Amino acid sequence: PNWLLATALLPSAVAICPEVCTATGGTSWPCRYHNGGQCTVDVNPSVARAGAQDINIAVISPYTGVIGDMMTMAEPLLALAAQEIEDSGYLPGYRVNLHLTDSGCDEAVATEATIEAFTVGPRKHAILGDSCSQACAAVSDVAARLFRVLMVSPGCDSPSLSDRTRYPYFTRMTPSDRFKVTAIFEVFKMFSWRRVGVMDGPFYTAGAKAFFLELIQRDLDAGAYDWTVLLDRTVNSLEDAMSAADEVQVRDSRINMMVLPEYIGMWMMCQYYLRGMLPPDYVSAFGNWVNNLTNVMAGTPECPCTAEQLARVSGGLMISGRSPIQNTNEIHGLSGTRLADISNYYNTACQQFANGLGACDYVWTGYFYDGLWHLTSLLHTYLIEQNHSLAELGTATSRSDLYEMSLGKDYRGLTGRVRQFNSIEPTTIPPSFGDRDGVQLIRQITGGPGNEFTDLAQRSSSGILWQADLVWSPYDTRRVPCNTGTCALGAAWVPSDRIAQCAAGTVFSVQLGCIACEAGRYASAGMLECEPCGVGTFTNVTGMAACHPCAPGSYNNVLGADGCEECSQGLFANESESTGCMQCPIGRYAAQEGLATCVECPPGLTTFSRGALDSDACLCQGELYEGQCVVCSGNTRYEAGACIPCSEGLTCNGARTAVVQPGFFTDTAAPFDVYRCLPIESCPGGLPGTCAGGRIGVPCTQCPAGQAWSTDVCADCAPFSLGGWVLAGIVGAVTIPALYYMMNMKQTAKATTMLATSCALAMTISMLQNVGIVGYISFSWPAELQWIFDLMSLFTLDLQAVGFDCVSSSPVTGYHMTAAMLPCALLWLIVCSLLSKVLPTKWQFDSGKLISTLGQFMQVSFTIYSKIALSPMMCYSHPNGKSGMLDHNGIFCFESAEHTPMFIAGVCVLCGMIAFYVLAIYAAVIAPKRAAAGDAWFLAATRFLLFRFRTDCWWYGTFMMPRGLCLSLAIVAAGDSPYVQMLIIVSVMLIYVFVQLITWPWKLPALNAFDATISFCLILMMAILGAFAPELDEGTMASLTSAVISIVLFLNMVVFLMLCVTLSALIRLNVMGGSQESVLLALGAIPEPGVLSEKLVLLSKRIQDLGQDAMGDVLANLSIYDLRMAAQIVTAVGSEVGEASLVLTRRSQLISASSMTSAQAALETMPPSASVSSEVIKKEASVTSYGETVKENSRAAFCADPAQSAWL
Repeated sequence: PNWLLATALLPSAVAICPEVCTATGGTSWPCRYHNGGQCTVDVNPSVARAGAQDINIAVISPYTGVIGDMMTMAEPLLALAAQEIEDSGYLPGYRVNLHLTDSGCDEAVATEATIEAFTVGPRKHAILGDSCSQACAAVSDVAARLFRVLMVSPGCDSPSLSDRTRYPYFTRMTPSDRFKVTAIFEVFKMFSWRRVGVMDGPFYTAGAKAFFLELIQRDLDAGAYDWTVLLDRTVNSLEDAMSAADEVQVRDSRINMMVLPEYIGMWMMCQYYLRGMLPPDYVSAFGNWVNNLTNVMAGTPECPCTAEQLARVSGGLMISGRSPIQNTNEIHGLSGTRLADISNYYNTACQQFANGLGACDYVWTGYFYDGLWHLTSLLHTYLIEQNHSLAELGTATSRSDLYEMSLGKDYRGLTGRVRQFNSIEPTTIPPSFGDRDGVQLIRQITGGPGNEFTDLAQRSSSGILWQADLVWSPYDTRRVPCNTGTCALGAAWVPSDRIAQCAAGTVFSVQLGCIACEAGRYASAGMLECEPCGVGTFTNVTGMAACHPCAPGSYNNVLGADGCEECSQGLFANESESTGCMQCPIGRYAAQEGLATCVECPPGLTTFSRGALDSDACLCQGELYEGQCVVCSGNTRYEAGACIPCSEGLTCNGARTAVVQPGFFTDTAAPFDVYRCLPIESCPGGLPGTCAGGRIGVPCTQCPAGQAWSTDVCADCAPFSLGGWVLAGIVGAVTIPALYYMMNMKQTAKATTMLATSCALAMTISMLQNVGIVGYISFSWPAELQWIFDLMSLFTLDLQAVGFDCVSSSPVTGYHMTAAMLPCALLWLIVCSLLSKVLPTKWQFDSGKLISTLGQFMQVSFTIYSKIALSPMMCYSHPNGKSGMLDHNGIFCFESAEHTPMFIAGVCVLCGMIAFYVLAIYAAVIAPKRAAAGDAWFLAATRFLLFRFRTDCWWYGTFMMPRGLCLSLAIVAAGDSPYVQMLIIVSVMLIYVFVQLITWPWKLPALNAFDATISFCLILMMAILGAFAPELDEGTMASLTSAVISIVLFLNMVVFLMLCVTLSALIRLNVMGGSQESVLLALGAIPEPGVLSEKLVLLSKRIQDLGQDAMGDVLANLSIYDLRMAAQIVTAVGSEVGEASLVLTRRSQLISASSMTSAQAALETMPPSASVSSEVIKKEASVTSYGETVKENSRAAFCADPAQSAWL
């Protein structure tokens, strides 16, 4: 077998443990468990394990070697764990025996010790060892490959041992150096150190360094932290140490991570000291250190420094190492013992060695306790729970099974949480199988040889818990306060990771230190790198702290320039730090290179292009007039040796010509005679004489002969255009008499559905006509609104859009034809009346109805023909001073020959409309008298004027009729002030809606609501359309300001008058709104109650005489408003006399007891001859009597319906 081969390889058998061990202070004393060479740990046997099979565990760690006597310090905890296992319920039927072996912390010694342990004495079933990484590698090879047993290391921390390919079954209790460097890495980041050096030594330290560099690279890849690795060295010899120290000094690597064994670390510290690289200027962190190391290494060939010198240079050194024994009340997850009890036991037991000199270590030894219990729990699971035999141990299968079990363990240990990394949870990147996840102790050297360490902090996956202040050097008072669990960095002094500051003009170089910036670059104080000079600046020498700006007349446009170039001829640079030269503007030249400004041409001369090279380029910049150069600038034009301001509608640049702006027109024969176009779309601007859509004339007013306007272009008149208008005339001729018959059908005296429909239709037409008139306001409407106003213009008989130009030969003819349409229609209706005489009687026209129909035509057309009559007077101003008609821009008011006949026709139409209105007013004035006289013919003839309105508002038709005329007058009155036009129109609409809301004149309430809604919408529309008003001139603004001030003064006057009237009314102390109210507050005379009482009594007599049925017929003849008024009167009087049955409408006034008293008194004094029957009087008396009976009746009525008796 393999172990026999191993035995044969040994030169001779040697003792597996020493007889003499080392106590504190380096003195030698007999070892505890040599036992004549048996090297076993004694336990008190348990009776329960009598006859048990032996499980032998080889405990391999150094009694000797570079790290000292670790086994002697660990023996008390090994003995404690062995005794606890003996007394526990683990492994029933088995006894765990410990066989101690010295590895010497050396590969060769450890190999021999392992082979000897497995070949001498009883068969070994597992290994608890080693504590040195170099020895662990050898032990693992022998244990795992040769003897096929599981190995659990209590102290080996090299990351390379987690290489599962090389060491497939290696597990450990101490976290590897991978996690030691993680702690140092986090400390470096906490202090914001970015420039670091990294060193490693033998192969087993390479993994830790590689992981440290991997952590740095992760931050760099993620952009999370700006690391700079100044050096990456491997030190395995004195020459390596000397070279590395030189490189640290040259590269100013002040913060260094040394992943080195203890002895090589001392080589480096000695080289630091020899070069004067002392803390706190240089800060180092180690992965390992043991007490008294300076004494051990001092004076050796590789470390020619004294112990005191090594202590000086090592002061403040940080070491990330193993976890200390936990002294808490938590329970060990396997042994069940309180951790504090274990710690107290160890502290006592280790101090007893060597007659009290002691051999203690609280950092390493806890892993031996956890490791032994860890092995025991694995063997218990394998042998007891899984029912394997002891003979199966030492096979490849058992080794693999035990390894997988180990990776799955998770419990509270003496050194913190014990769990090993695996492929599931927990894991590492990269994988680190068998590695321990635990607590790292960060220590610092602050004491002398043998007592070097101060426990600084503990690091776990949850963070770093600080326990003491961080001292950069025992010989320096500066420190970081960290004794409260966290570090108070605000009150701390932290060494810099580089030289304090290079001088201005120099920067720190990794290779050369502070070096001067080369020409074209600069560095201010504190900069890490030389920056290239920006464009427009330069440096032409090295070591500059700032760049010089290029002088005026020179430039550069590259980064890092060492000079500037002069501007060429025709170019200049008038500022320093220029990045390029500019061409001389028009009127200037540069005849030399390097000019800061260009030379101005002599007066009257200019260049005609930029970048002129010399004075020969200066020529007359304007026009030559009588040998003089005339230059026009700004918005002016040249004409006959003078500069003339550019007219509105033109854009001038000082030349002889001008560009016509959109919305304006000039004729080619007179290019500076400007006309304003309406609509503006008809004149696109540009060259004189340009019109849109094929229009012609001045200014783009009409289509050529044989064409008519169609949407947005002049189109040829279709053959049926004339026929269509002839047909329309025939249809109109037939429709006119038809309308007579339709409007005069037999109807009741009430407003019927037909009446409501006709009135609503008339209101709609009137509304459309009003909107059409609004479209004549001289606003520039958006396209989305313009088509609406164009459509509404049809209702004002603006027939251009429907091809009327194809019928009329000229605007004058078209206007006369339009103006004659209404007179012709009226004349035709009269002719039809005469022709009806030959028809049967029922079809003959009635003269009264004929007049009413004629009046209806005039009334409906009043708005249209008011606008038509005023069209020749609707003028607006052109920029050239002429005034053009809104409808026909090319006809100039009171100038063009065409305007005179149109104006005369308009005046005639206006006179006719005024004459009709005067007749309407006259009819409204005499209407009450004629109605009282029973003049049926008059009422029939004025039906168009009176029938639609309430009898008490019969006059409203004459008030409503001139609204369209007033709207049209607004266009005439302020032809050049669109905003004023809008204000006048809004004022007219407000007056009409105010009167309509006060009087509520229409017979049907729905018509009143409809009329009010239309008026409100029109006013709201006008308010919104105000947003399209053009900019106002100063005169208009001043007038509007005065108007607003006047309105405010008027409002204050009204308020003052109201206060005066109210104060005067206080003297009378009457009930507000009562019969004794002031005439001023009542806005008119108040009917006398006595007169009303007399009339009501008379009315009551007449009602009694008529009887209920006849009175019902009388009421049926009343209008809606009269019926509602009657209901209100009955309710008002009934509530006062206390009769609940007379309350027909709701009221909010309490019943007046005084009125009831008055009514009772009246009944008592009523003479017997009164026409009211005694039964009625008795009935009234029973209801209205004042006293107990009345109170009870009133109370009963109130209780029956309180809403209609008390609060009504």
